[in-house]
Amino acid sequence: MNKWPWQGIEVRVHVLFWLVILSSVLTGRFMEVITLFVLVIIHEMGHITAAHSFGWRIRRMELLPFGGVAHTDEWGTVSAREEIVVALAGPFHNVMMVLAGILFFKAGWWSGDWTEYFIQGNTLMAGFNLLPVYPLDGGRILQSLLSYGMPYRKCILWTLWGSLIVALSFFLYAFTTAETVHLHLCMIALFLAYANWMALKQKEFQYVRFLMHRKECPPPDSARIVQLNVCREEPLYAVLKRMRKEAYHVFVVRDRQGRLCSLPEEVLLGRFFDDKAASSMIGDLVG
Repeated sequence: MNKWPWQGIEVRVHVLFWLVILSSVLTGRFMEVITLFVLVIIHEMGHITAAHSFGWRIRRMELLPFGGVAHTDEWGTVSAREEIVVALAGPFHNVMMVLAGILFFKAGWWSGDWTEYFIQGNTLMAGFNLLPVYPLDGGRILQSLLSYGMPYRKCILWTLWGSLIVALSFFLYAFTTAETVHLHLCMIALFLAYANWMALKQKEFQYVRFLMHRKECPPPDSARIVQLNVCREEPLYAVLKRMRKEAYHVFVVRDRQGRLCSLPEEVLLGRFFDDKAASSMIGDLVG
């Protein structure tokens, strides 16, 4: 493992950030855009440092005007607690910067106007990222919290569809509430809508990755046991869609004689991946 969390991570600047930088250069707001860039970097380093402490693999970091996105393969394959901690680490760093700004002002190192601007920037960044909209930090936290009470695939769908609706609402709001269009809000809304639409297109891949991880890394012995009653005519993949995170599943089905049989989740996952029989009936496993 690298000594420093950010070693070996590819950094990309999103086209929206380049547009903000260009507009700042044209209007002479150099200090503002430099400050925004620093705030985004520190915010994302909060996520990366927390993820690194859990042993997550970060592929790349993409910088946006309101924060950024740390691309990792670990979402959905780790505990909800880890996901929440990593998601909160970015806004937490913004809070720490607000406290540092107040300290510098009290020490006489910063002016009142600069301190106010610095605090406002951090507050807006933290507050916006905590909105319950995927892929913002708040949306990831919401998905993790939902996973405690419903199947993981349903968490994915609820989060993504809800976030897409909110993003489209932002877009409509930008056009209907003022005489002039809120261009920045339009760009953010379009980005969020696009991100959620693409995530919806990849939802099956994300869920199969979750199932694959469950097959390779079964839940610990301390995991809660969830018993699910299923019909023998149900397709295998339809039954697997009812699996939850951080739980061990026992599926109960009747055989041809009407006797109740218990199938541990390993049997279904083995049938799905090893036998490649996603469309087979659950009843085939008990006769």
